[in-house]
Amino acid sequence: MGFPEPSRPPNADLHAPTGRGSAPVPVWLGSVLAWLGVCLCFVLLQRETGLRSFLCPARGACEAVLSSQYAQLRGIPLAWLGALFYLGLLALWLAVLAVSSSRMRLRLLDAILWLVVIGLTFSVGLMYLQVAVIHAFCPLCTLSATTVAALLAVGMRARRAVASGPAGASPMAAWTIAIFATFPVLILATESVGERNTTSRLWAVDLSTAHRLGPVVAPVQLVVFSDFQCGFCRQLAPVLKQLHGEFPQDVSIVFRHFPLEGHPRAFPSAIAAECAAEQGHFWEYHDKLFAEGGNLSDAKLLDLALSLGLDQPRFTACLQSDRPRKVVEANRRDAQQLDLPGAPAVFLNGRRLEGPLTYENLARRIKEALPAPPRDTPARN
Repeated sequence: MGFPEPSRPPNADLHAPTGRGSAPVPVWLGSVLAWLGVCLCFVLLQRETGLRSFLCPARGACEAVLSSQYAQLRGIPLAWLGALFYLGLLALWLAVLAVSSSRMRLRLLDAILWLVVIGLTFSVGLMYLQVAVIHAFCPLCTLSATTVAALLAVGMRARRAVASGPAGASPMAAWTIAIFATFPVLILATESVGERNTTSRLWAVDLSTAHRLGPVVAPVQLVVFSDFQCGFCRQLAPVLKQLHGEFPQDVSIVFRHFPLEGHPRAFPSAIAAECAAEQGHFWEYHDKLFAEGGNLSDAKLLDLALSLGLDQPRFTACLQSDRPRKVVEANRRDAQQLDLPGAPAVFLNGRRLEGPLTYENLARRIKEALPAPPRDTPARN
């Protein structure tokens, strides 16, 4: 069942080819909007370009949204699903431009409208999560939702225009827009170049106030800038623990704070972790903070300290002092001077890692960085 057809001239033949006139303006506009949606998703998928940093600052509300548990569906980033959604819409719009049969155009527009309704329902749900759950706005995500809403209005207008009278096919226009649709590929290409540049550069990271797990003289050093309210950081924490168990003498894991501005409880949690460190329980408190999954109220921070048997008066006095605050602020300044795009950020022997921070990927990188075992010296005659 398709969308209801508006009234049209009684002699209109939907099977006949249309005239040589140009395609209706709403069809052109729908194609452009779908192309814009593809570009938005590809910008969301990259991290290093200036366009992403300008439109969606990593240290602001964007990171709160994009690092939340709602930014993925069964491990697949929603930006990839959004890109497939917009690419499907773009293909349908280009088909509307290219065909000459009004009946075929109406069927294609029906498919577009049903797909857009599904996408709009999903977008409304994501906007609700931003407002009511995450309490942060990602400008690019919001612009994508607006684009879907505009596509619904344009699709309705395009269907009325096609059903009301003949219009010529525009195969050349379809090819033109298809060529411009390769622009997102350039965005990813730019990201790949940026990734090679950042991973080949050696960075000097201040470790004077860092917390270390493993020997100081380990051949591999992993420096992790993390945020206790960050979803991706929470996923990385057990991975680091597993790596420490597999490479206890070969890897030194170093923790530095990077509380993001879009996470209101990240900074107080970092201060509390520093106070737990004063009593020799940083890593235990670190694990408990991540296990809470974002429930990091002041009462919860104190409860976690008591569960570890920390001295309550000493812990409370530390929370109210300037020392831990200065440490966390210095950590965040260092992260900003390193121009980190967000959290978590991981350095392996001074080189910033890109790509998925999974156990398999990090273990492979560690093995590659370990010195080769000495060969047996051949016996002399």
